[in-house]
Amino acid sequence: MHQVSQGLPSFMVNPDMKRILLAAALAGCVALSGCIVAPVHGRPYAGPVVWAPVAPPPLRVETPPPPPHRDYLWIPGYWHWETNQHRWVDGHWEAPREHQHWEPHRWDRDEGGRWRLREGYWRRD
Repeated sequence: MHQVSQGLPSFMVNPDMKRILLAAALAGCVALSGCIVAPVHGRPYAGPVVWAPVAPPPLRVETPPPPPHRDYLWIPGYWHWETNQHRWVDGHWEAPREHQHWEPHRWDRDEGGRWRLREGYWRRD
């Protein structure tokens, strides 16, 4: 046995085993190259559906505090339905996202007179 190979497992010094391991590693790389995560277009997150039997109150007028950074975007507050009543969720600042714009929360009325909250989200331009 060579001095270099002392202490190494036998499969690491066997030329046939090296070829098999190399082929397996390359096959794994080829297989995983198809596992690319593509960016989500449209709505990336759809939270639980929120229904309310009554319309939300008018939006509150908010005076945003100074932004933490000059490029930040103000995400306005909205009414959320929780424990049988509308509760106000304050607005907040968020860092802008490249090639996306903010679609604000909104309430839509269905034909049955119920109100559904469409949660705000970042939409790809």
